[in-house]
Amino acid sequence: MHEQETRNTAAWRSRIGASALAAALLVVGGLGAVALTSPSANAHDRSASEPSRSLAAKVQRLEDIEDIHQLKARYFRFVDEKKHDELAALFTPHAKLVTDGITWKSPKDFAYTIRDLTGKAPSAHSGMMPEITITGPNTASGIWSMQDVLTFPAGKDAPQGHHGYGQYRETYRKIDGKWLIDSVLLTRFRMDPIPNWTPPNTAASEGAPSQAAPAK
Repeated sequence: MHEQETRNTAAWRSRIGASALAAALLVVGGLGAVALTSPSANAHDRSASEPSRSLAAKVQRLEDIEDIHQLKARYFRFVDEKKHDELAALFTPHAKLVTDGITWKSPKDFAYTIRDLTGKAPSAHSGMMPEITITGPNTASGIWSMQDVLTFPAGKDAPQGHHGYGQYRETYRKIDGKWLIDSVLLTRFRMDPIPNWTPPNTAASEGAPSQAAPAK
């Protein structure tokens, strides 16, 4: 009788051990499955989010480039409209400006010297074929081809008018979400003299002869 009980106890323990082992393997297997699938799931989540981050970065880059285009357009417009205070405000406070070999002390020095030298002389500036490179979250560089036409009211002592061609090399900085010009290097490749010209409304008001600029 005692021997039979011993055999039954051993069989019961064997079944318990087998069940425990099966349960343990199931748990381990489950954990193994989790361990095997979790990195894949995480990788999938990462890969799914990467396109959205990439798209956002591309959109931001395009917005920054367009903002810089608008900044340079205002630069040319303010020069021609004689808005010299607005022109000076397009630069960072310590911007470096070099034009035709002349280094300017400050953006205001640059803008006000243009005002003093050209006065009411009509001008037409244009920039084209921009190459804008975003170099960081708040920095960029650019190369622009340029042309300008500057004539003075006709008169014996008037400076010579010109049609100029050249290139701007610039850097830009975003401050408080706004792009500004941080440095300017203007190099002229060619300067063609042209006759001076007095705008008709100026000629009428000042009694000066009007001379039309030659057609190009």
